[in-house]
Amino acid sequence: MSKRKQIDQEHWSEYLGEVAREKRGWLVGVEVVGRNEVLSKPEVDLPAMGSPLLALEYDPATKGNAITLSVGEETVDYEHVVDAPVELVENLDARGRLSSLEILDQNGVCTRLNFID
Repeated sequence: MSKRKQIDQEHWSEYLGEVAREKRGWLVGVEVVGRNEVLSKPEVDLPAMGSPLLALEYDPATKGNAITLSVGEETVDYEHVVDAPVELVENLDARGRLSSLEILDQNGVCTRLNFID
């Protein structure tokens, strides 16, 4: 049975930093889902098999109000930015391991980061 848990916004920076440390180098895929359908977002240009996670960072409203995913081996090959995030949810698999993160922005668009074993 999988589990979902919403992360309090006051802990986003710390939480995302911890996830990035634990999952650095893991392959990550990105899905962007609108209110009713999967959006065609050409800027989400990751290979189907994913790319290695390099960093996950949150800049609070006082510093830009965005969550940034960076992928690459040693340097940033690609960044995906979610502007004006309002909700961050972790999804755990049946073993209690983090399988994905969902980031909802102020426009109702959900960005899902899937961690690939």
